[in-house]
Amino acid sequence: MPSKFIPSVIIAGLIAVLSALPASAENPHGKVYDSWRIQCNSPTGAPSSCRMFQNIIVKDSREPILRFFVGYAEESKAPIGLIVVPLGMNLASGITFKIDDGQTYELAVEVCLPNGCQARFGFDENFLDLFKRGNGATVTFFGGNQQPFNIPVSLKGFTAALDTIH
Repeated sequence: MPSKFIPSVIIAGLIAVLSALPASAENPHGKVYDSWRIQCNSPTGAPSSCRMFQNIIVKDSREPILRFFVGYAEESKAPIGLIVVPLGMNLASGITFKIDDGQTYELAVEVCLPNGCQARFGFDENFLDLFKRGNGATVTFFGGNQQPFNIPVSLKGFTAALDTIH
């Protein structure tokens, strides 16, 4: 009889401990807001260590063609964007993007690492508002042979995801 009693005591103790922990719904890690997914670097999902992202892949090859991240640096109150494109792009052409049919913005490639070439940008209040109101963006970069790649990025869920990480 005592051997059956111990497991039920352990189970009751585990239930009490698990119910005292924060619900997983409070941790935004892995949540999806339309086209944007949340990724956190801490197990608690603290907003200061979370970012939102989209991975755009080529349908035929299933290879990533663009990764778009938005997050907050500890010292910054405004979000920071990071676009990563594949190696082999024409660096002199840089990266451009535009929201809906609006103005084209130019980004310089900062560094190329084994996972791709990166361009970072900041948001001011007006620029952030364009992202929040927009339906989509088009990111353009050129391959080594000057072939343009126009990659659509959905802005659906941008505001909800941003509110989650800030």
